[in-house]
This record gives sequence, structure tokens and C-alpha cells, in this order.
Amino acid sequence: MTDMVISTSLITYSVYSLNRLTDLEEDASNLPERVDFIKPKKNIILFLSLFSYLIALIFGGLKNKNTIPIFLIPFIMGLIYSIKISSFRLKDLFLAKNLTVSLSWALSAALLPHVFGGDIGATSMIFIFLFIKCFVNTVVFDVRDIEGDRKVRANTIPVVVGIEKTMSILLFMNSLLFVWLFICLKKNLFLDYIPAILFSIIYAYFYIFLFCRKVSKKINFDYAVDGEFIILFLLSKIF
Repeated sequence: MTDMVISTSLITYSVYSLNRLTDLEEDASNLPERVDFIKPKKNIILFLSLFSYLIALIFGGLKNKNTIPIFLIPFIMGLIYSIKISSFRLKDLFLAKNLTVSLSWALSAALLPHVFGGDIGATSMIFIFLFIKCFVNTVVFDVRDIEGDRKVRANTIPVVVGIEKTMSILLFMNSLLFVWLFICLKKNLFLDYIPAILFSIIYAYFYIFLFCRKVSKKINFDYAVDGEFIILFLLSKIF
């Protein structure tokens, strides 16, 4: 399954790099240093992103041709919500960004093990877990980007309801994972990974408070969120 790990890593790199190119306007206000770094290298980033995606599709197709449509889900969904047609962009609609990103990553990640023999019950539970995790993560970053999103009139949850109510929504969504965990225990699903999953739920409370309370504006806390799955991978190997 090494080629699947390589493929999914390349797809993650590709999609997030392409998103950096489509978000330059928002990032000019939120993360100007990122824009200064990316702008002179736009063509190189675009080429490497598309090339990485192509390699991922080839690796996946050679292993199992059913992986190709699954691998295309994040790319297609990313195009739908990022590209602006005239003055309209799906991403600017309330909840559209969060639901689109969460759906695309959760669906592709849940379906991938399914094509290699997973059962529908486990696939459904993987989808629910990742959908909630991705939803929380995207909204957390919307809290960080609230000023830039206001300037470009992107109707994110923090822009529409404010940071305090957003934090309440995030805490509620993350707490739903305890219900998910209880169902897994009842159905004897993912028992080997319970410690890692429990850590993930508790850890999310940490970065929700970190972003919503703005502990320090001088420190970039992005790695606290983006690095979570690296920690989960290590924990899953340990347990």
C-alpha cells in the first residue's frame, strides 16, 4: 500500500497548493507574507501541483482502477468551489466552503479503503469522523481569516455569526465525536485506534480555544491544526 500513501500525499499537496493560488486575494489581508512568497512562483506551483496530481492518478490506477474517480473527487470539488465565474463563486456562499471541503476529503478518504475490501459500516463511520474533523478544521481557519474574508465579502461562519458563536458551534461539532466513539465501541469498530481517536477529539478542543481566543496574534498556530494527522499517524503506529 506504499503507492497509495504516496498517491494520497501527492493529492493533498496538489489540492492545497492549488487552493493557495486561488486564495491569493484573501491571503493578501490574512497572510501577506504567504502571498509575497507565492506570487513570484505561481507558474512553478501550478505546474508542480498538476504534475503531482497526474502522478497520483497513475499510481492509483495501476494499483486499482477504481481509485481514479475517488482521487478526482477533491480536484473536481476544489474547482467547483474555488473558481469565480463572473462575480459568483460558490466558496463565497454561507457554509458552501466548509461543506464542500469536508465532503470531498471525507468522501475520498472513506471510499479509498472501501475499494480494497472495506465494509459499508466501517466506510460510513470513517466518512462521518472525517467529515466532522474537516468541518471543524476549515471553520477554525475561517476564524483566523475573518478580517480578509470580510474584505472580500466571503460569508464564512465567523463573518456571519461572530467568533463567540462560532466557537460554540465548533465545540458542539467536536463533542459529537464522543457519540461517534461510543457507537464504534458498541459495534467493535476501530478498537485498535481508540487511543489515537480519543486523543484527536481532546486535541481539537485545544486548537479551537487557541484560535477562537486568539492567545497570541504574533504566533502562527496553523501547524497545531495541520500537524494533527501526523500525530495521529504516529499514535496509530504506536498502539
